[in-house]
Amino acid sequence: MEKFMLIFHGGIQQDASPQDMQANMGKWMEWIEKLDKDGKYVSGEALLPGGKVVTSPTAVTDGPYTEGKEVVGGFFVINANSMEDAVGVCRDYPDYEYGGQVQVRPVMRIEM
Repeated sequence: MEKFMLIFHGGIQQDASPQDMQANMGKWMEWIEKLDKDGKYVSGEALLPGGKVVTSPTAVTDGPYTEGKEVVGGFFVINANSMEDAVGVCRDYPDYEYGGQVQVRPVMRIEM
């Protein structure tokens, strides 16, 4: 199996109702449990808004500031047999109904 990173863009808005947020979180937990049971889930985290952009050792600015649909809200690292398999994992992504998107990227193996 190879590793792939799923990068989540957009999704449910931070100003959604508490009920919608809780229901959405339940869908995410079900998806994670399914991936874990199938031996595909490696790790993942949600990202808080804000941060810093570093463009050189001395250039640090606030950001990133992007449109809501472009915001990276989190990521998973998964195991999959192929790119097609990794894309197939995304069928159950919970945030499609909120306009969310998943970027699927192969992880380069670096031998030490």
